[in-house]
Amino acid sequence: MVVGDFAHEVDTLVIGSGPGGYVAAIRAAQLGQKVTIVEKGEMGGVCLNVGCIPSKALISAGHRFHNAKHSEDMGIIAEKVSINFEKVQEWKASVVKKLTGGVEGLLKGNKVEIVRGEAYFASENSVRIMDEKSAQTYNFKNCIIATGSRPIEIPAFKYTDRVINSTGALALKEVPKKMVVIGGGYIGIELAGAYSNMGTEVVVLEGSKQILGGFEKQMAKVVERRLKKNGVDFKMELLLKV
Repeated sequence: MVVGDFAHEVDTLVIGSGPGGYVAAIRAAQLGQKVTIVEKGEMGGVCLNVGCIPSKALISAGHRFHNAKHSEDMGIIAEKVSINFEKVQEWKASVVKKLTGGVEGLLKGNKVEIVRGEAYFASENSVRIMDEKSAQTYNFKNCIIATGSRPIEIPAFKYTDRVINSTGALALKEVPKKMVVIGGGYIGIELAGAYSNMGTEVVVLEGSKQILGGFEKQMAKVVERRLKKNGVDFKMELLLKV
């Protein structure tokens, strides 16, 4: 601790405000603990800001666009259906903002202190929380690390304006004509589904025998058939070579 620095005392310190962090913080507060949650980015973490929520928003928009174009068998004929992707992104951002604001409201409503900054362990029971202008010390009895995850960069495919990660794919300015998705896990499959519904020609490259590894095989086959029907091409059991 820096000389003259006042240390804050808390029962539980939570690092990260994603679904793991904010739920744990709220529950600890409900059980009577004095709780502080630390977040260096946006409230809600990866899931709410650049993960499951924005991806579901794009999937929903894609479904509506696809259904509007392909409902003739139900007697619904819509001519010259188009997509304003800038508006789609604005709507997606409004959904994210509403939900992240809700998380912050829940934390405050349960008397959880919110501190903005990045946490560094100073000892086994204290952290320094730093932002651009200041630093402060927090001593804790319990600490929950819920910092989430981030995409890795494949050495053979360094990020450029055309090689992007899932965060970049959710923030595109326009619907691409073609897209190659490396990895058939649930994140890659969500992106493949959303953009194929919007008219993108999608190819998924996967190293194993099935997409959605770790999920039930029959369920994965149902998803694969649905995406193939929508034009998605799958290349399975591939080995990436530099």
